[in-house]
Amino acid sequence: MQNKKVLIIGGTGTLGTALIDELLKYDVHSIRIYSRNEHKQFQVRQKYGEPTGTMRYYVGDIRDKQRLSRAYEGVDIVINCAALKHVSLCNENPFECTQTNVIGVQNALECAVKHGIEAFIQISTDKAVNPVNIYGCSKAMAEYLTLDAINWQGINRTKFCVIRSGNIFASSGSCFEVWDRQYEADKPLTVTNLNAVRYMESKEIIAQAIINIACNVQNGLYVLSMPKYKVSDLISKYEGAEVKITGLQQGEKLIEELYREDEKFTLVEV
Repeated sequence: MQNKKVLIIGGTGTLGTALIDELLKYDVHSIRIYSRNEHKQFQVRQKYGEPTGTMRYYVGDIRDKQRLSRAYEGVDIVINCAALKHVSLCNENPFECTQTNVIGVQNALECAVKHGIEAFIQISTDKAVNPVNIYGCSKAMAEYLTLDAINWQGINRTKFCVIRSGNIFASSGSCFEVWDRQYEADKPLTVTNLNAVRYMESKEIIAQAIINIACNVQNGLYVLSMPKYKVSDLISKYEGAEVKITGLQQGEKLIEELYREDEKFTLVEV
């Protein structure tokens, strides 16, 4: 990563900021943060400082191809974390989900070829595996688009890869955020199913794994190996809390998967 110019699309989110922290451990040339959330942009600038030779900030939407293309100028590596990610909201707003998670990724891929960058990394999710909801379908489509882009790399031979992971502990909008709020208010903790199984890891470890891959990235699918937890184990830390079982939501799996059977011989597990 020495002297590389890195663009993080969706760089003000939970994973995006963890990637910034990890990249700052390396001798990178510069980090560009691209996101549509003005308030989060302000918060990130407060944390990492005003624009300098190292840090650059772009307010923009992945749907806006022209604006996105400007952020790509002179960049070596692009990591795309941008997505609409809440399952229920994506189910209720499939058009908006598609505009960001599919068309937005297509915009990002076309910019990658246009600008001849070294590598494009698409961050994905276990919900893209045998998807049962709009969000999972959109992320699966984003994976297919990214891997298909290998076939139209252009003369600069850009590397295209997908990095698929499970959930991030305590990310924005996660079950922990909901449970913390309910616990502090002395309300019952809402749980869909105590036997549900989820893959989870800390944002720091996931960010470290992504940057390690970026250091020597190759075309293809990478899957992050991570521990899995039953929801009953996750909620056990809230001592004395009442639990209210709500049942699995529409489009929610009991047990998540990190890869399909037909993928296990071609993916790279990290």
